[in-house]
Amino acid sequence: MNANESVLPRFQHVTITFPLGQEARVRSFYAGILGLREKPIPKVVQPLGWIWFDTGAPGVELHCVPDEELVPPNTRHHFCLEVDDIEQQRRALTDSRTKIIEARALPLRPRFFARDPFNNLIEFVQIQGDYIAAGEAAD
Repeated sequence: MNANESVLPRFQHVTITFPLGQEARVRSFYAGILGLREKPIPKVVQPLGWIWFDTGAPGVELHCVPDEELVPPNTRHHFCLEVDDIEQQRRALTDSRTKIIEARALPLRPRFFARDPFNNLIEFVQIQGDYIAAGEAAD
């Protein structure tokens, strides 16, 4: 990279919250149902009850931290997980009795939403190609 090139900032982590004492449910949903891999947290934050997961994207983590404030029931704030097989992910969530929230169709990006047991909204998407190259970009 030369001095005239700039590097875009990159996501390192996304933080969501869960009620105090619900660590087992966090692990059951994010590791058991979604298949994320829990990673060790720094010793200094271990007493705080944090749980971290690898997301599959190098260096990008999901941080789950306990909080006394509950997530508002109708929040639209969310994060998105890219999956290899959207229908397999849909089945895994449906089998776990997680409600699927259908989303507006996007070109080459089938997707849907679901809420975790703590009301955090998650989008799931399967990238099937470049919508810009397919002529589907807005002018």
